[in-house]
Amino acid sequence: MSPFSATTYPNLITQQSSTQARLFPQYGGPNPHFDAIIAGSGIGGGILADDLADRFAAAGGGRRILVLEAGSYLFPTHVFNVGRFANADVAKLYAVQTFTQPGGETDRHYIHEQPQLNFGGRSIFWSGLIPTIQQWELEFFPQGVRDGIASRLVEAGRTLNASVTMGHKAQAVVQALANSPLAQHFEIRETPRALHQPYLTAAGAPAGEYWTESTGVFNTAELLVNQIGLASGDPVADSTRRPSLLLNHYLESVVRRDDGRYELQVQDTIGNATRQFTADTVVLSAGALESPKILRRSPVFDTLSAEIRGLVGKGLTDHPTTAWVGGLVTHIAGVAIPRDSHAKIVLYSRGHRGADGAIIYPFNVEMNINHEYWHLRENDPSSPAVPVRPGDQSLMEIKFSFGNCLDDDNAIVFDDSLSSRYLPQIRFKNLNWMDDLAANRFPAVAGWHKSFDEIFAVLNDVTNQIFSQFTNHAQPTRPLDECWYGACGKAFGYGTVHHCVGTLRMPAKPRLDAPGFSVSVVDENLQVHGKPGLYVCDMSVMPFSSAANPVRTLAALALRLSEHIATA
Repeated sequence: MSPFSATTYPNLITQQSSTQARLFPQYGGPNPHFDAIIAGSGIGGGILADDLADRFAAAGGGRRILVLEAGSYLFPTHVFNVGRFANADVAKLYAVQTFTQPGGETDRHYIHEQPQLNFGGRSIFWSGLIPTIQQWELEFFPQGVRDGIASRLVEAGRTLNASVTMGHKAQAVVQALANSPLAQHFEIRETPRALHQPYLTAAGAPAGEYWTESTGVFNTAELLVNQIGLASGDPVADSTRRPSLLLNHYLESVVRRDDGRYELQVQDTIGNATRQFTADTVVLSAGALESPKILRRSPVFDTLSAEIRGLVGKGLTDHPTTAWVGGLVTHIAGVAIPRDSHAKIVLYSRGHRGADGAIIYPFNVEMNINHEYWHLRENDPSSPAVPVRPGDQSLMEIKFSFGNCLDDDNAIVFDDSLSSRYLPQIRFKNLNWMDDLAANRFPAVAGWHKSFDEIFAVLNDVTNQIFSQFTNHAQPTRPLDECWYGACGKAFGYGTVHHCVGTLRMPAKPRLDAPGFSVSVVDENLQVHGKPGLYVCDMSVMPFSSAANPVRTLAALALRLSEHIATA
């Protein structure tokens, strides 16, 4: 079979810019052996490499780390510096076609969008939300992972530059909601996020609402550049005290040798040359779509048990989310919400169970107030593209995000044809199809046995409870155009590749009240079963698709794995 080339994935950027060459070095030394090789520089691989380098240095140094990244260096800093365009719109320009799928958007097995392959992974296109997985959701994780996870999640928040607050107005909204009956079933907080930079007055004092913020945008490209250092260093001499990096190098396969070391075949996508490296420890961090492909192509795959081989690529699962419902507001609990205020709030379900044993609310509620201030890139406020409405009414919007068990009907479908070696077909049960949600997904995650109308009734009841806390010029707030869930197209949306999990799972609970955990590809320490030193650290290991954005959970798992590898 032909090796990977620059044209294998349509839209993959393969270049070494002069900007990148001036900023940081790439490894070019003669020694092909490393203590640890990490394939992928996104949230999992980037955080792991950074923390592991710190641990190795604290232990006296001398241990070598190599980070392999298939893509290129795209931006000198975070993508938000590309003006005020929505990050999702910019990200689509860099989407790489890494799989095929049948049909179009109306097909029952259609998954939206394509991943990005570049230095820093999707973290450079990420909107910075850092909500936290909840205790009821962690029950789907094995005990070894749950032990100590609370402190790991706190540590992950610090690593991700989580904000403290968005200011007095956001705090007032949270306090009003926390004093309402909603607090019985929801823990209500400002949504922590990594923010661009403090907005300061000319005198250097915090300005307006944004009086305490994080230290800066988080993305793993910057994290690793900080570790590697500027190009003025010697990457060969420095390789024992800081990580080494190779961009535009695609990991073809992994072989476990008789001496216990791993041999990696890597393709240079610019020079079209094949290179070999060896490592004591290998970590696949290429994402929930790419890591299963790497394992599937590798000779090490054939040495796994038949049961484990059957799980590789299976379980691809996103969390079901609804459309947004919005209403116009001016006050909450007597507190004015002016047009230039902003709040982003999450109502975390406490996971309480009803008399029938089902989880009453197996979802979080996300809330935006004046969402156009979300990114805060007012570099040209007079531009007609800046979507700031006139008037004194603020726009408040909510949507629901459900937890979801792994779905074994979803899979990356491999066969023996040449084209599927890199471009397999995705079989993904589309979340827009209510029949599967009602019949399978919601019963598994929550014990629900509800009709479509009953599901929408729950959503509309919570919507009404939230909207009832707000007023619009002294009148109760109502959804715009009276568009409630189940009407006006307000239902569940499509799944996307960006939060998909489960394709190389750790032990997973298949249903809410299942007595035990399923067979897995990796163990609780993220090591591939029966392959000492071969690990996975990306969304593919997740045994459950949480209602919250899973990035903080992955960051916590990366920090946990770093400690495990450093002390092994």
